[in-house]
Amino acid sequence: MNRKAFKQKKCCAHGVGLGPCEGGVIKAHTISCGPNLTKIAENGHVIQYRADIVDLKKNGRSLSAKKIGIKDASTFYGFCSKHDRELFSCIENEAFSGRQDQCLAVAYRTLSRELYGKDALAHLRETLRNADKGMQLFEQLAVQQILDEINLGNEAARRDLQATFDLLTVSLVENRRDAISSLVLELSAPLPFMFAGAWSPFTDLYGNEIQKGYADERLKQIFFSSFSGTSNTMVCISWLDIDSSAGKVIADQIKALSADTQASACLQMVAKHAENIFFNPNWFFRLASKQRDQLNKLTASGIDLMGSVPSAPVCLDTTFDLPSVVRSFEV
Repeated sequence: MNRKAFKQKKCCAHGVGLGPCEGGVIKAHTISCGPNLTKIAENGHVIQYRADIVDLKKNGRSLSAKKIGIKDASTFYGFCSKHDRELFSCIENEAFSGRQDQCLAVAYRTLSRELYGKDALAHLRETLRNADKGMQLFEQLAVQQILDEINLGNEAARRDLQATFDLLTVSLVENRRDAISSLVLELSAPLPFMFAGAWSPFTDLYGNEIQKGYADERLKQIFFSSFSGTSNTMVCISWLDIDSSAGKVIADQIKALSADTQASACLQMVAKHAENIFFNPNWFFRLASKQRDQLNKLTASGIDLMGSVPSAPVCLDTTFDLPSVVRSFEV
């Protein structure tokens, strides 16, 4: 993999109306290190599913669960020191309580990382253009056709993310906090994992289609983030505040579940659609085989060159023995 593409430094808030940049672009966490990752770490490490090409071939397209240091977990070079400090102080230096400004800030940072990743994949595609050297002509044509299709999908996804990013940016510039709506869940005890992810859902919690992904369709995203407290965890699920939002469909389905099932549903949805999720090592390696198998299926779903839609079902009877939700509210 072209790792340099994933270390390109640029401030996502540059030139968008949020004031000039100051200081260099920093290595920032989308999941806060001190308030969140340290709470689930053991000896400074957490567990993450990672898509290693060698392991994918060896494990039959299953991802490998590996330790990663919390200083390197959930990081990207996406903001200068000034914008990182000013935009995200409300979630870095204050306990998350579900205020509108906090929900907007975490959605903006999470989406910035996803957009940054799409740009990095575009760089990677250009590197792969040389992968057909030495092949027969028909093989070269086949490789280039596959790369063109990958690029088409990546650019379509990037277009949708950029449109939402622009809307959230305008909200920050104009100090409007009503661009998104959120469902906030408060759990009775700390969760043994932390996550922050955004994606365009094609299916709901039960696998029913909610967006088709046509070329002329502007896909909408859903945002999931978690925050660790001293004796509890807060989960924030956000979506664009528009009619027929795909994100609201999923949020309403999770809200309708029993209190002891909601955390498992959130875990499985994020594991299925996002890679920015990290686990406490002791908890992860003590999972029962049924629980580990379900996580393995979810994280591997949709892992292929064509970027297929994840299709592994969420199994609500697999509970993972997680704490119950004691309070929920919408903002």
